[in-house]
Amino acid sequence: MTSGGDVDQIKGILASVRDTPLSTSTATDEVLAPVYTYLMTVPSNSSDKCYHWFCSRADPLTVDASTFLLRLFAYDSPQVEKWKARLRTCLAGCCECVKTLAEVKVSSRPTYFGAFSDQVVKGFYSNFDEWELSLVKDALTKAGINSAPAGADALRKLPPAVLYHMVSNLRILRDPTVMNVIRCRPSTSSWPKDVPPPGFLILLFDESKEVRQWARSFISSCTEVPMPEARFVTGHEITLHAIFNLLTRAKGEASSSRSTALTVPTVESAPEVLRSVMVTSDPRELWIGYSQVLRLLPNEVLLKTYNGVDCRRMVIGHLHDVGPQFMDVLRCLLFLLKRLGSQLWKGEGPEYPQVVFDAIKDNPSFTKLVEGIEPSEERPWFLTWFGEYLTSLKDTPVFGDVLAKVTDLLCEELQHERFREGRSTVMLMTARLLASLLRKAQTDEWSCHRAAISGVLDIHSDTFVAVAFGCQYADEKWKSARNVARELVVASLKGDIREITGAVFRSCEFLAGVANEFPVCAIREQLWRKTYESLQTNDSDGAAAILGVVAQLSHLDVLNKLAYKLVLSKPDARLAFDGINRSLSATREGFVDTISKFANYNQQKFIRDFFQQQGVAKDVMTLMFSPIDGLQTAAKALVGQAFDADTRLDCFRALLSNLPDPSFAGILGFLEEFIRYAPLVTEACSLSKSLVQCLTDVIEVLCSGLDGLLLSNKYLRSEDPQGPAAQLPRIWTLMTQSITVIFKRTPLWAEYFEIPDMTVWMRDALIFGRDMLAQWRVIERAGVLASGEEPPLRAGKSPKLSRVGKRMMTDLQPFLPELARWLRLSDEELLHQSFALVQTLLECFRTTGVPPSEAGLAKLNKHVEDGRKQTDGAIKTRLDAGRISKLETALASFGEDNEDDVVFVSMTTTNNRASATRSTESKPMKQETSTAPVIRRPQVSEKQARIDRKDAKSEVPVLPTFRRAEPTLVSGPSRKPSAPQDGPEILPPVSSSSDSDSDAGGPVRGLAALGKLQKSPKIQKPAERRQVKMMDVTNQAKSATMERLSRRDDARRRALRLKPDISGLHRALLSWDYDHTGQEPPSRGEEPRLLHVPDKFVDHRHYLSVFEPLLLLECWAQIVNSKEEVTPTLECKIGSKQFTDDFVDLEASISEAVQKDWRLSETDVVLLRQPDGKKSYLAKTQSYRQTVAGIQVTLRCFVPVNAGDQGPQINTTWNLKKVLSLSTLHREYAALMGLPYYDSFATVMQPRLSAHPHLDHLEVQQTMSNYRVNEPQARAILSSLRTEGFALIQGPPGTGKTSTICGLVEAFLLKRRSPSTSIHVGRSSTQADKGPVQKVLLCAPSNAAIDEVASRLKEGYRGTHKRGVPIKVVRIGHDRSLDVSVMDISLDYLVEQKINSDSVKDSSKSTGNDIATLRQEIDAVKRAKQAKVEELVTIQNNTSRTAALEEEIKKLNSRRMVLTQQFDRLKDKQKSDNRTLDAIRRRYRMEILQEADVICATLAGSGHDSIEQLEFEMIIIDEAAQAIELSSLIPLKFRSSRCIMVGDPQQLPPTVLSQEACKFQYNQSLFVRLQKHRPDAVHLLSIQYRMHPEISQLPSHLFYQRRLLDGPDMARETAKAWHSHPKFGPYRFFNVNRGQEQETPGHSLKNPTEAQFAVALYARLRKDYAATDLDFRVGVVSMYRGQVNELQRTFERRFGDDIRGKIHFNTVDGFQGQEKDIIILSCVRAGPGLQTVGFLADVRRMNVALTRAKSSLFILGNAPTLERSNQDWREIVRNARSRGVLTDVDLSYFTEPSVVPPAHVKAQPHSTKPFKPPSGPARDTLVTPQSLAESVRAKPPSIRRPSGPDGRKDAPVPKAGQKRPIAPEDRSSGAPSTGKPNLPPLKRPRKEKASIFIPKKNKS
Repeated sequence: MTSGGDVDQIKGILASVRDTPLSTSTATDEVLAPVYTYLMTVPSNSSDKCYHWFCSRADPLTVDASTFLLRLFAYDSPQVEKWKARLRTCLAGCCECVKTLAEVKVSSRPTYFGAFSDQVVKGFYSNFDEWELSLVKDALTKAGINSAPAGADALRKLPPAVLYHMVSNLRILRDPTVMNVIRCRPSTSSWPKDVPPPGFLILLFDESKEVRQWARSFISSCTEVPMPEARFVTGHEITLHAIFNLLTRAKGEASSSRSTALTVPTVESAPEVLRSVMVTSDPRELWIGYSQVLRLLPNEVLLKTYNGVDCRRMVIGHLHDVGPQFMDVLRCLLFLLKRLGSQLWKGEGPEYPQVVFDAIKDNPSFTKLVEGIEPSEERPWFLTWFGEYLTSLKDTPVFGDVLAKVTDLLCEELQHERFREGRSTVMLMTARLLASLLRKAQTDEWSCHRAAISGVLDIHSDTFVAVAFGCQYADEKWKSARNVARELVVASLKGDIREITGAVFRSCEFLAGVANEFPVCAIREQLWRKTYESLQTNDSDGAAAILGVVAQLSHLDVLNKLAYKLVLSKPDARLAFDGINRSLSATREGFVDTISKFANYNQQKFIRDFFQQQGVAKDVMTLMFSPIDGLQTAAKALVGQAFDADTRLDCFRALLSNLPDPSFAGILGFLEEFIRYAPLVTEACSLSKSLVQCLTDVIEVLCSGLDGLLLSNKYLRSEDPQGPAAQLPRIWTLMTQSITVIFKRTPLWAEYFEIPDMTVWMRDALIFGRDMLAQWRVIERAGVLASGEEPPLRAGKSPKLSRVGKRMMTDLQPFLPELARWLRLSDEELLHQSFALVQTLLECFRTTGVPPSEAGLAKLNKHVEDGRKQTDGAIKTRLDAGRISKLETALASFGEDNEDDVVFVSMTTTNNRASATRSTESKPMKQETSTAPVIRRPQVSEKQARIDRKDAKSEVPVLPTFRRAEPTLVSGPSRKPSAPQDGPEILPPVSSSSDSDSDAGGPVRGLAALGKLQKSPKIQKPAERRQVKMMDVTNQAKSATMERLSRRDDARRRALRLKPDISGLHRALLSWDYDHTGQEPPSRGEEPRLLHVPDKFVDHRHYLSVFEPLLLLECWAQIVNSKEEVTPTLECKIGSKQFTDDFVDLEASISEAVQKDWRLSETDVVLLRQPDGKKSYLAKTQSYRQTVAGIQVTLRCFVPVNAGDQGPQINTTWNLKKVLSLSTLHREYAALMGLPYYDSFATVMQPRLSAHPHLDHLEVQQTMSNYRVNEPQARAILSSLRTEGFALIQGPPGTGKTSTICGLVEAFLLKRRSPSTSIHVGRSSTQADKGPVQKVLLCAPSNAAIDEVASRLKEGYRGTHKRGVPIKVVRIGHDRSLDVSVMDISLDYLVEQKINSDSVKDSSKSTGNDIATLRQEIDAVKRAKQAKVEELVTIQNNTSRTAALEEEIKKLNSRRMVLTQQFDRLKDKQKSDNRTLDAIRRRYRMEILQEADVICATLAGSGHDSIEQLEFEMIIIDEAAQAIELSSLIPLKFRSSRCIMVGDPQQLPPTVLSQEACKFQYNQSLFVRLQKHRPDAVHLLSIQYRMHPEISQLPSHLFYQRRLLDGPDMARETAKAWHSHPKFGPYRFFNVNRGQEQETPGHSLKNPTEAQFAVALYARLRKDYAATDLDFRVGVVSMYRGQVNELQRTFERRFGDDIRGKIHFNTVDGFQGQEKDIIILSCVRAGPGLQTVGFLADVRRMNVALTRAKSSLFILGNAPTLERSNQDWREIVRNARSRGVLTDVDLSYFTEPSVVPPAHVKAQPHSTKPFKPPSGPARDTLVTPQSLAESVRAKPPSIRRPSGPDGRKDAPVPKAGQKRPIAPEDRSSGAPSTGKPNLPPLKRPRKEKASIFIPKKNKS
């Protein structure tokens, strides 16, 4: 073996001689010897024992050494002989070495043999070939083979390498003996198969067919085709030259039209190899062999010329041959075209390719080939050359001309009838060719030929369209051609679409200045028109193709001139602009008619089958989204015919339900196209509008509560990876991206459109955004099913956000920053909708725990900062104070972690550190701050809000009285808050200039202004998370962090104050068993502990533990009471359900008809009961919607996780009925939960009333004069306005509470500050620039009470007189609950008046009528069509009638399409008009509320959302003693420095149904509890102006310790004619001796005798004073409902039914707050041994009963029973007896004659001392007549139907859910409902003029 050093030496030598070749003389032994030695020491291969010098088994150094040493053949020495012997062994043992030897002979020529001349090398290798021949011959001799043909045995003896050597060297092959061996076709199995040896190429032409076949077989097995140029050896080149000679000698018959340009090249001499090889003389065989040779040759050889001859010209020169060889010549040409392409024409002139084409075209042999095409042939090879031919010419200038000639040949000449069966095949190939070229033309490489290709298509468009769609080509043999021609036409049309789209984009670039030219768009208009005209009505494939084309431009609308206004004046711009629009019109003109005919002229089954074709449903869905009406119409025509759908919504439902997969694909495709297209074009408003409308319908179809497709697991096909469920996450992503694009781009589009048009569809986009977000849970659930996640099947755990849900929330992140920019819109409606969408979006983020993006939060926080900063006139935000607060509240949920971890304990400046520690009495502030370190209590979730709060901790700090929290707003009045009494000083907000966002500066007006706001605010990188620190911040008075923390805490507290969590009420109520019996609600666990209402509370936890159980008791009592009411029961079906914590939300449908006014509100509780009555659930209404198909309602049930109950099941039927309304209970419970965040929280916990302030006597006198009030009223007015916090005014009956309230309002309005107005340079101020008016919130427990005060204020009463200064009073409430006297100031009425005055057209009613009419027409057309179809089925053998019916059906289909189009337009118009009207109403409503001076509402109504954003300077609660404490808390949620409560605790208490709750003083008012703390702080109105002195004497003595004084001349003012009658007078107690009480069916009592006596009394009075009109002046009252009914019936029997409209019958409770000239009071209770009197024992009810009469009070009762049963009644009887007005009577008493005095009135002297007006200071010391413990001697439960001592229930029962209802007795009409025509309302009794003057002092 050679050592490593020797190897390196050899490598060095070989490298040297390779680079510097050596000649024989220079190749010394020093060079040759080492190489020779190395080579000869190379061992044989261990496997085959052979030497390998040249093949791959030799290492590269050995190969190089062997190649270099070939020169040894020229030497003669023993060493050379050894070398030759070793070489002989190598060549005899390895075929690869033989093959490689031939290759190295060529490759070594420039290297190792580079020093020799060509002649020397040629001679050397000639000798070498002879030596090789000798080697082969020796082998033959050794094998016994001589010149005779060799036998098989002899051949087997020859080594394979020897045989392979024979065909590898042409010199060897020329030997006859060798040739004889080869002709025996030895085995080639062990030969190399990569490249054929040279001898095999010449054997392809052998005269022996078998030899030729053997050669072809071997060559076809070769693997390297073409062979590498490096392996093209000398033998190959010699063989190729020989083949050229053969083809030249084989003269074939030429075509008569042979061109002189195509000559056959000549070969001068034949190679020697041909002299010893016998070749075939058949031209066909020669060309077959040549075709195989061409396949093997490398491209370099094909292009190379050998002695003037090359492969290309050899083929082209024979194209005129007309013999059988033409086919093979053409094959060779096809091969060269494929292999060489454009190189085929290298070096030729431009006309040469056309000459070649003409040669083939004109060759008769080619014509015969075409004529011989068989019908089964679809791709004849001889027609495929056209495509390769044209491809090879793509870089030549003659391409267009040649293409035209080729197309003419194929479309015209070869379509002659003589070609018969070949015509369809030729057309098929032609269409394929042009379709291929058309596709290539879309690439940049072929773009230069687009015009040529288009021109050809235009020229032959009629032919292609006819083949594609014409009826004459509809037979089977043309099917393939028809399909490909259709593809060609479609491809052409799609090319036009690309042209249009590209032109649109280029136009946008031109408009933007990016492009320099506006190119003209040109399309094949004739092709479009011809295509539409040619489509056959039964050609479903053609229709599908056309749909697919048009669907691709469904998103394109015509260009807007306004958008291009700036560039249309430029040269050719207008032409290009019109060209695009003309092209768009051309693509659509005729489409609607074509598709409509196709739809209408076919049966339903045909169209349904059509939808099953690939892509049809997807394309139709795409067209449904188009902004072009015509395209939508065509799509709807197809869907309508297939699935009997009419409206657009119906069509979407039909597609999505019947063809979900392609429909979803269509939606996805359109959304993707929108997202790509909309950001690039100048405007896409119509497209966006259509998208929003259609997506709204899609969301409705997929997610609607009852029949939403996503609610069906079967529909979702969650196991299918391509099913609907799997597509939903992608659809959600694209929807969010689309809406984001709309919000981002619309401000830029807006400048091209009128503002009203933009406003309408932008509003729709915002509403769609909310609709989409409202259904995200439904979409998430469906997506989770497909993702394989485990869905939360049951409640009880906090809902974990799924992976799908997280992705959905992530998709919403880019949405928020773009939406935030819309909050600067100046249009109020868009601002409202934008803000509502922001709220919804933030709520989604909050509930899912996914924080919004930093960019979105930054933008929203910028709005808050702008809203909180004081400005110098520039509007930085359009959000008003209420919205800023709501936004701040929402953003508080997403505080930065680093800020949440810092607790600021104190914050003082250096200057005020000392003063901060001093205790000073603070005035009430309007800034909400805590007096202790901030306690961050998380909001209570529904699950955490439990009734049992034993573990609750008091986290609420003790707040100063009426401390105000929210910082001053830009638009609000300027207030300077004083420092709080305790706690840290909260510094006012400071302005910050750190944010330089461009959208902050200057006023923003109009939609287009938003286009300037593209830049996002700078977002600072969040700092590292900080730890909790105790900080004493000094000298940082303007700390931005402190301000931000304070603002965030304010927002959190505001949210908890205005919108506290009330789920605890739902959780408790809905868990109850409706069928439970008992006065206490059912309890699932430990029953709540009931506690008496104390006078004071420790903290909110204490307050909650007392009031919450009592409120739930009252709630249960209302449910129990509702069981006695008869309410309609409806049947509903559960459509779907979804769990949320312990709640389950049910989607139910009600299909049966309901009463006209029946509906459900979100506060209604209903009962769901199984039809068999076994099971029931209480449920709360979540939503209610009435549609044409029926009622859809969402219900929420409570189903605890541990109960093992899944709630009502899907597809089950239940009976539904209303139980009660939670409207009032909601607000009371909300007040209970939000109380810790009220300004008045501390006072409610620990009552504190301020003492009467000192009043100047002159000021009192001035107030009396200004407001025409008496001194107690004046003092109450002045003191209340100077008292911070609560002020209490007690007003006994007739003392002028209403007048005092009117004076209070007037006094406040005169002292209030005028609203501020922002001034802007350059424009006048608008309403939006004005600050809010300081307002008064005026409340009362009942509608009647608040209506009374509101009507007085409306009519101008200020005190007791009308004044000329008008104030703006607005009454909040439902019209049905309002008195007619205040209807003209109701909010709804004022809004309607404003609408009417502004001539706002409400077309909803007329549109609705038109829609109904259209619906009827559509139904009629459908019925008529169905009748025709049924008739058509029955007809047989009547062609004319059948044709007529088919034509009629087509017309009916067309008519239906027109009607449905009109229907959709009207529906869209109706929806838009309704939304516009709603927007106008909303704007007007806000304007009215903002401008109002006084807002009037019931206590419950004050909790309405409509006034939540308002601020009130003063709250007045009238009849406060009649409201339970929780009701009085409702208005206190507003920030106000004072609350004035007016009422009389000595009259009836609040109405409470629960007897049990009353036992614990739940019916005690807040007024009473505050009064107990400091009775002397209550202002008493002590002068009454209602009752005759004879009547008032008893109440004053009995209830007010004689403090109630009469007004001046009350005896004269109330004197009536019957006062002089001996049986009447002002006051009488009639002792009805024979009366006896009786029970009534309603658990009440009646006394028929007293009823008869009352009739007799009234009859006598009316008889004796017939001239006096007593209508509406008499009230008949009783404590018992049963007696009221008895009295009414008795009066009706005597006086007829009309008496109900003339006399007011009512219970005492129902009569509170009213008055009549005459009151007849029936006491009822009478009977031997009766010791209790039930209701009669309540002094407050007694007080009301005795103080309703103005002129006469007649008491009917059994004196003995009353005297012995109750101390107060004993006092009343004794008082009457002592005054001589007690009369024992029976039924005959009023029938006895008596002397009637004249009917003139004479003032009777008052039996008491003369009236003396109260003096100043003395009156200030008036207190309530008695403390609660002393004044109320008997306090039975004060409820409407409580059980008295005798166990009876007599109070009128309010409707369920209405705590203090307007019962029939409370209405101004007085009489109970009868069903007869309504009588005129009662007139309010007017006090006579003299009664309202301040009394004069008596003259001395």
